Amino acid sequence: MVTHLSDADVDRFYTVVGSRVRGARAGRGMSQAGLAQQIGFTRSSVANLEAGRQRIALHLLVQIARALDLEPAALIPEVAATSSVDGAVLEELTEHLDAPAREFVRRAVSQLVPATER
Repeated sequence: MVTHLSDADVDRFYTVVGSRVRGARAGRGMSQAGLAQQIGFTRSSVANLEAGRQRIALHLLVQIARALDLEPAALIPEVAATSSVDGAVLEELTEHLDAPAREFVRRAVSQLVPATER
């Protein structure tokens, strides 16, 4: 049975990501305009991202993390439950990645797999 994340779940996910971006940016004393310049966004796009109103592609999340001197996984919300996705298969598919990248993929997959399938 395939179920999908609710709109509210997706909205919460992007709100948490935006909050983490805002916290990391502010913690480095960087302005929204400064981050925007580094990643090729407008200041208003950064503001929308931080507010959870703008959804971004994964490659942009990596670019933002690099601009903030973070691993991308630091911007992804934690999920307490483990996924029912076969751990051995996931490990095999990500074995060529370094540990932070593997953790990023694990967190991303755990967000995409509905709780009923975990």
